[in-house]
Formats: sequence, C-alpha cells, structure tokens
Amino acid sequence: MAKAKWSEVETLVKDWFDQGLTPDRGDLVDLAYQQDAGDDVVDALDTLGPRPVPSLAALREQLEANGAVE
Repeated sequence: MAKAKWSEVETLVKDWFDQGLTPDRGDLVDLAYQQDAGDDVVDALDTLGPRPVPSLAALREQLEANGAVE
C-alpha cells in the first residue's frame, strides 16, 4: 500500500472536525468515496479502527502510527 499525503487527507476531512464532528472509519471512508478521493487516501482511512476519531490531530496520529500517511 502506498502512503497517502497527509495534506490530501487533511483537506478532505478538516471541515468535519472544524464542525466538532467525531467521525468513525466508516464515515471517513464514505466521505472519501463521495469526494472521489484517491485510492491512497481511501486506503489510509480504511486502516482506522472502529472508534470515533476525536480530532484532526488524533486522526493524523492514528494514520501515522498505522504507517498510512507521509
């Protein structure tokens, strides 16, 4: 699996976190498909666990820990 660029992930999901939402993996993957995000972004989001992500910083931390973003 190629790593997604963090900037692409951030651009896709930032509005949700700015609104105070706490999406889970399914929500984020669905958003990526709806916005025609690249395969690397979809694959990166798909590495998340089932729990809601509390913040943009937490999302980055989880994706980095999973080796899914550069």
